[in-house]
Amino acid sequence: MSTPIYEIDSDVSPAGVLRVRLAGDFDMSVATELSESLVASARTPGVDRVVVDLEHTKFLDSHGLAALIAGFDAAVQEGRSFTVANAHGMVRQVLDITGLAEVLIAP
Repeated sequence: MSTPIYEIDSDVSPAGVLRVRLAGDFDMSVATELSESLVASARTPGVDRVVVDLEHTKFLDSHGLAALIAGFDAAVQEGRSFTVANAHGMVRQVLDITGLAEVLIAP
């Protein structure tokens, strides 16, 4: 089994929006790192909103979904919003099928 290729990158705007960009495949082999990154993002001082950009995410399994939920829960505990953006293809289908699109994708 080969190691998936992925990237987690983030930056904070002056308006307090932390954008986390995910690229590649997110499965059980990287779930802990993804979860820790999203929770840390949600707890970053001076941040009002976390946006997870899934434009370049090719695969997201149940472990990846659990990481998104961990980030969402941490943001709620901190009184911050947490949304995902640019989900498409299979990743969007997974969010739709699980009902998480209704919670995580801003209207």
